[in-house]
Amino acid sequence: MTTLEAQHISHEYGTGPTRLQALTDVSFTACGGELVAVVGPSGCGKSTLLGIVGQVMVPTEGRLLVDGAAVSSKDDARTRARNERFGYLFQDFALVEHDTALDNVQVPLRYRRARMAGRERLERARAALDRVGVADCANRPVRLLSGGQRQRVALARALVNDAPILLADEPTGALDTANGEIVFSLLKDQALHGRVVLVVTHNVDMALGCDRVLALKDGRMVDAADVMPRRALRR
Repeated sequence: MTTLEAQHISHEYGTGPTRLQALTDVSFTACGGELVAVVGPSGCGKSTLLGIVGQVMVPTEGRLLVDGAAVSSKDDARTRARNERFGYLFQDFALVEHDTALDNVQVPLRYRRARMAGRERLERARAALDRVGVADCANRPVRLLSGGQRQRVALARALVNDAPILLADEPTGALDTANGEIVFSLLKDQALHGRVVLVVTHNVDMALGCDRVLALKDGRMVDAADVMPRRALRR
């Protein structure tokens, strides 16, 4: 089962008088089968941490390990890891609006090291759309889909490579309550199927529905009680 470990991660933006310390000595471990929430006030470093874990950024200090092996800081290794070991779900969906849902979901498959025939790409993309309940949207341009449908298409794209680690940045922030609950249920299902699922959220109910909560304040790990409403923690 996959293990994700962050060891003493620190990150700075800028230099000299403009230097901003975004993260300081952040460490945690998450295992396959876990749904983990990352919470904290705006500007506390949540998205920076997710970017580092997802290989979009290299930390100033510290390292990330997957299954006990350190992930290389070299660009080509990080690109390969992003495509093969991490699925990423964005609040704003990050889909190509004029392309169909099926075209969007196929994108990660086009960048695999092992080449894949077009028919297999189509089959896998259709299966991913079916898994998240929007198979009927496959041939529709994304611009014609609702917000909930778009987020599920984005989730299908994140899952299509069978990456063992799924990262979600405010995945329900642009959705109404009903669609937010659907997407959260799908994320929980991915954890139940053995993936590491890490979710950045301001949604207290979502955080409390996760297996574990990691809390950040001013770039440092703190107790959840320091950043979450006490009435929520008394539930």
